[in-house]
Amino acid sequence: MPSKKQVIKAYVSKEEYKQISATAQQCSLSLSAFAKAVCLGHEIKSRTDHQARRELLKTNADLGRLGGLLKMWILDDDQYRTDVERLLEDIRQTQKQIVDKVRSI
Repeated sequence: MPSKKQVIKAYVSKEEYKQISATAQQCSLSLSAFAKAVCLGHEIKSRTDHQARRELLKTNADLGRLGGLLKMWILDDDQYRTDVERLLEDIRQTQKQIVDKVRSI
């Protein structure tokens, strides 16, 4: 039974084909699905973007745990309170930067 879908052909050079194939592979899409998504103006996110977002979120969680440990430490020891509070502020700033980067990906 013949397919009722239409076919679109495009002629590309070897270099263009390699680049298009590599980009489609990064996005975990077939060449056909990638070309269709690009031509229809859909937003395409690569696997690399998802991996980077996941790593940044893990780092953010690690910083949160570190901040919790530092807070526990200053409850037990007032001698280093100002140093620890400065570190906690640095952690908060770094977490804000990470969240901003994750949103931009």
